[in-house]
Amino acid sequence: MSLHNKTKSVKSVDLSKYTTVFCDSLQALEWAYKNGLSESAIIKSSSPAMLWSKEKNIHNVEARWNINELDKFQSTIQKLTKDVFNAALSVTGVERELALVISRSTYQFQKVLYKAACLDADDFTKPRLFIFVDGKTGPIGNIMNSAWDQLLLNNPSFSMVSYTLKNDDWKMLTTQGVSYWQRFKVAGYETLIYRLSTKLTKRLPNWIFNKEVIMPNENELNIEIASVLALHGVKISEVKLDSISNDDDIALDNDITELYKAVYPIMQKRVEDWVVSSAVEITMSLFKSHLEKQLKQFKLLSSKWVRVTKKNANTKCAVLVNSPGNIKGYAISYACRKNHIPLISSQHGVTVEISKAHSKAHIGFDNSAADVKFAYNSKIIDIEKNTFFNKSKHYSVGMPLRHIRMKYSKKNHKSSTPIVYISTNLYHMGLALSSKTDYIKALDEQSIVLLVLSKLPHKVCYKTYPEDNRRYADPDPVLSSVKNADNIELFSDKIDMRYLISKYSVLVTTCATSTLGWPIMSGKPVVFINQKYNNPLTEDAHASISKGAFVFDDCDKNFHKKLKDFLSQPIEYIEKLWQEKESDRKEMIVNYFSEYTDGGAGKRAAKIILRNYLI
Repeated sequence: MSLHNKTKSVKSVDLSKYTTVFCDSLQALEWAYKNGLSESAIIKSSSPAMLWSKEKNIHNVEARWNINELDKFQSTIQKLTKDVFNAALSVTGVERELALVISRSTYQFQKVLYKAACLDADDFTKPRLFIFVDGKTGPIGNIMNSAWDQLLLNNPSFSMVSYTLKNDDWKMLTTQGVSYWQRFKVAGYETLIYRLSTKLTKRLPNWIFNKEVIMPNENELNIEIASVLALHGVKISEVKLDSISNDDDIALDNDITELYKAVYPIMQKRVEDWVVSSAVEITMSLFKSHLEKQLKQFKLLSSKWVRVTKKNANTKCAVLVNSPGNIKGYAISYACRKNHIPLISSQHGVTVEISKAHSKAHIGFDNSAADVKFAYNSKIIDIEKNTFFNKSKHYSVGMPLRHIRMKYSKKNHKSSTPIVYISTNLYHMGLALSSKTDYIKALDEQSIVLLVLSKLPHKVCYKTYPEDNRRYADPDPVLSSVKNADNIELFSDKIDMRYLISKYSVLVTTCATSTLGWPIMSGKPVVFINQKYNNPLTEDAHASISKGAFVFDDCDKNFHKKLKDFLSQPIEYIEKLWQEKESDRKEMIVNYFSEYTDGGAGKRAAKIILRNYLI
């Protein structure tokens, strides 16, 4: 969301006159010191790497956010999204999808509000410097900087300088280094069928097909469904979201005025509840600009998708999409409704049914946009049916074969490194599914490394989370502790864990995310660390997974010692204990992972589509 319209070169800014600076990069800070910034200047930062040094002049800009404050902030977002949706829908002429856009945009804007709440009154009147960092980033662009340039835009004593990272290195998720055979073992023949069918149908005339499925994006289950449909003579057409041009000019004056007027009282009160009085006006102004941008994007995308999905009279059509609970998804939903085409989505990972934190984010669920939702299990269906934004008809079809195939990984030979810690430590720089700031999360992760992993008699692999989008300019400081441990080897290549499970005997991970699905389906011993304030398990999921796997709660007394003692046991004994849980684990998998454990999800879903939605 950054405008950066106050960017200045270092030559035009006297860095020595600033005693308070916003900066999230050690490299950028060192550059500033060399160019005149006083080493006694107060540095405000949220970066774990910056705060790690505990220098007296480096202050945690997020210090106000203790667990209780963050929990209060996040727990009230759900009601906010409902209230905004209802207010938007009450405006004459506003349809469901547009009201969803306004509600989802409000949810996204909470990240800016979170940062605005970090500022004090002096930040809006006294000299402040922001060192903006530029460099290599992921697919969504540069998110390494907070929106200080926008929030302090009206401070006459505010300046911003831009620093470009040197010797910059950033890589994204890849399969480089993974053999074709290993990739095929995971992806399977259905992926080959899918790829070939999409290429082949591009070259064939449309009149050959009387049924078509449009795919804007992919996930594991969608690929499997599409491969089955292709074998039944259905045309599979890839239409990428990013191929839709948004160069057109859209007039929004009346739309944004009426919508903003409707939601203004709701958002105004929330902003006043969380920021100092000096920040209210600029925060609300940024909120209005944000709504305008999102509204324009929705109108551009929906007009394009109406044309893309316009049906040929002789062709039955459906859209099969991944994760439509966002503005792009709402645009497709709008187009499908206008053209009387079913919008079908499929689950892209086990999360909603096990995560307590996801109860705060219903607006982003697939079922807010899709007419049909294919799920892995009945538990997620029970949850989603009772959400405020639900509009989907749900079907439980089981996990895709990519997950089911994980069980064959246990047949591989034993490794000299028997334990892998699959880190899910992902920083969010604000709005997240955690009641802890990024810095506190980093300290918690370091404690696991120092007090548990490094103390084990076994060799351990620390597998970093393969994030595509770069959150901070500096490396995660936790990795320094990993590298210093004699028994831990660091695996930081951006390779998905699904390709590596066969290398290890015991799989350790944390946080109720989709990552958990891959280890659980492998059949290998899984040790799950449940963090009370960082994406914890629901109470029901906790009870079930504790029976089927090994669960350790970080809020328990002597948590680190208990976990260390357990993992210090002989690997063969841990495997024996794992086998004793087999009966409970089967029940756990059926309830919380895959209702069908023998595969066939793509066939079940394709049969439903052919029978009910392409007739």
